[in-house]
Amino acid sequence: MKQINMTITFVAASLSLLAALPWNATAAVQKVEAGEVTNEQMVEYYKKGMIGKDLWVFDSRPATKYVSGHIPGAITLPLEVLKKNSTSVDKLGIPKTGKVIFYCAGRECTLSVDSAELFKKLGYADSSVFRNGVPGWNQKMQPLLAEDSFIKKGNVILIDTAAGKETIVTASNKTIQISFDDLKGEKGKRILGALSKNAPLIVIGRGKMDAVNSTLEELRDLDFRRLSYFPISAWKDKLAVAPSITTVTWAPVYGPGQVSPKAFEEAVASGQYIIDVRPAADYTRGHFKGAVNIPIEEMDKEYTKVSKERPVFINCATGAKSQKAFDILSRKGHVNVKYLDAEISCKGESCIIKE
Repeated sequence: MKQINMTITFVAASLSLLAALPWNATAAVQKVEAGEVTNEQMVEYYKKGMIGKDLWVFDSRPATKYVSGHIPGAITLPLEVLKKNSTSVDKLGIPKTGKVIFYCAGRECTLSVDSAELFKKLGYADSSVFRNGVPGWNQKMQPLLAEDSFIKKGNVILIDTAAGKETIVTASNKTIQISFDDLKGEKGKRILGALSKNAPLIVIGRGKMDAVNSTLEELRDLDFRRLSYFPISAWKDKLAVAPSITTVTWAPVYGPGQVSPKAFEEAVASGQYIIDVRPAADYTRGHFKGAVNIPIEEMDKEYTKVSKERPVFINCATGAKSQKAFDILSRKGHVNVKYLDAEISCKGESCIIKE
């Protein structure tokens, strides 16, 4: 009997250790690369209030991604902007001895890696990369900060747990005012029950991050994926009490040339012409079945290889480079081109899309 109890204890302890490992580390502990900042280090910098004071954090993603949700205190500096005007870095007033950290959309995204290399060439020797980026930040249950321009763009869901108080109300969004207790109860389930899990939800902050984090945690438990917060003090327009809502729905709005993940997957399954514009090394590690690799850096020269007769579907790791490739091909006269604006991770020919 004692032997059985010892075995059970060992198994339980082993399972606990596995549960504590990083998201992809149950098979093998994720290797930390040289110059890489870990999830734990990034959270520590944030909680100690070091970002923007003792170190500088840059978001290398396109500005459209930054405004929808970024690490609080991070500065937007898209790789394309950095490449075009590296001299503008001097205006930031960062000492060459300062510690700078870059991040983007996770380990499949190389925008942060390329940005850090450029900074090193500019003389910033202590340039690091938070390789896990936004997915790693989300894994540690940390808040992402949205910008007012994202709210003003529309088609987002605002959630304010200060029921009855004046809040952010716009014609292009839906605002839900509900107490935290009601959000956790049947009323919350009834209002949010028909809402897509991909809907962008923004929690209205009223000065206390504990309340914001509790609300975000509750929404995570309900399996919502695109979460951020916005401090009401940063809203410059008029406030109002939100109209009562009994249920809320949401549907994505796609821009010119943009295709839904479902339509892209159908294109792959039916053998359509897929172009992967990531670097060759990333393509080699994994890509959609049948995809051909034309790195975005070569698209201006290699565009003649792309048929104008067939439908073309483009992907990268985050949507940034695929949209740029769409713009290039459109300028070159291609009219039947679509691009995927989503995060992908591939292993072999098995790919996961996260909108």
